[in-house]
Amino acid sequence: MTEAAAQSARLMARLEALPFSRWHRSLFMVAFFGTLFDAADFALFGGALPLIAHEFGLGPAQAGLLATIGLVGAFLGALFWGTISDYIGRRTAFQATVGIFAIFTGLVAVSWNLGSLIAFRFLSNFGLGGEVPVATTITAEFMPSTIRGRVTGNMMAAFPVGLLVAAGISLAILPRFGWRALFLIGVLPAALLYFVRRHMPESIRYSLSRGNIAEAARAVSEIEKRALGPHGHPTPETRIDAEAAAPAARGITVLQLLAPGRRRRTILLWIVSFCFLWSSNGILFMLPTILTQRGIPLSQAISFQLVQAFFAIFGYSACAFLIDWYGRRPVLFLYYFVGAGFHLWFAMATGFWMYVAIALVGWVNPGVYGPSAIYAGELYPTHLRATAVGWFFGIGRVGSFLAPAVVGLMLALHLGHYVLHTFALAFLIGSIAVFFVGIETKGKVLEEIAEADPPMGRAPLVAPAVR
Repeated sequence: MTEAAAQSARLMARLEALPFSRWHRSLFMVAFFGTLFDAADFALFGGALPLIAHEFGLGPAQAGLLATIGLVGAFLGALFWGTISDYIGRRTAFQATVGIFAIFTGLVAVSWNLGSLIAFRFLSNFGLGGEVPVATTITAEFMPSTIRGRVTGNMMAAFPVGLLVAAGISLAILPRFGWRALFLIGVLPAALLYFVRRHMPESIRYSLSRGNIAEAARAVSEIEKRALGPHGHPTPETRIDAEAAAPAARGITVLQLLAPGRRRRTILLWIVSFCFLWSSNGILFMLPTILTQRGIPLSQAISFQLVQAFFAIFGYSACAFLIDWYGRRPVLFLYYFVGAGFHLWFAMATGFWMYVAIALVGWVNPGVYGPSAIYAGELYPTHLRATAVGWFFGIGRVGSFLAPAVVGLMLALHLGHYVLHTFALAFLIGSIAVFFVGIETKGKVLEEIAEADPPMGRAPLVAPAVR
């Protein structure tokens, strides 16, 4: 074992031993609000889309295509920022995504024609698409393994909170002030950059993966001081794999996702993400349009989104705790499998039962996605983790930008009755893909999971516990 590897292992053992503290909560809140703004933007655009279509004279298929333009931007953003953060750092990438998202979302409000609206929407989503993968990665890399799932999962619960906030804002603003007023709110995330500088250091695991031991040591000492006080002394018992802690060989991270031994799990995870975002963003963007075509008033259609978002908060939080208690695979499988039934029920329900069904849909959709992203990131070593999470979100975005376009086309062809059935089928396929991933990560230190990664091809070396 080299001295550098031993030092890295000891630093991660100290980080792993810290109790959940005020410092962890500060980091959690920064990532939480970044994700909340992300989700709110999606829901605001979905609620505003019928009014935008009316102002610019767009039919259902054209409205679906407009939603797709933004999702293409989010798709490219997830791939780009997830991958680039494995090269430039999590903190730098997070700041860049928040800044780009805030500037161009605000500019959507002053769009003067369809071309400017398309350009600003694409660029805002290019930033937005990268924020969640980076926030998920950096939060998971700082949290102790025993609570990693519940903390990171509850951070991702910001997504349904954002949907709930956006639905309420849409109901209050759209009828009185129009759709442009909604997007003026998009400049608010810029304030988050101040808190990033104060509460979000560079990931210790990332620094060590790049061989920056001195920088990592300073950060760990500062975190210990803030978490334990100036006189606190951690006594970690965690055993950390020293080779996993050593600097990783640099290469093209995207290609390493499909290396032998990783290819199967990567493709299965991409299927999960595609299926989820097909159903999730199909509902998020197009539900008001789907329901108004059935003769349901826009205000009532938005109220369905409100109910879905409210119950999604509890679904997200419950799933985050359950994966730490019972394991990632069984809980995620059940969420997707049972969720397929909930989506089918909503497709067939009428009257009051539509509210019951959409509440249950909200519990699983989007309630399962945050824990799915956590699971995806855990299955890869540090030097690939953000790339893996970025591509997990990015491939899912293919489903998300295809769904509005296909839904719009189905509505134009008078096949709207069958749209909601496609969301149920997608969840069923997702459950099968989760089952065949075949790896459990509950309660394991990230380096312990990386140690068993087949492409690493090495025998584990374990550093002694730090006392």
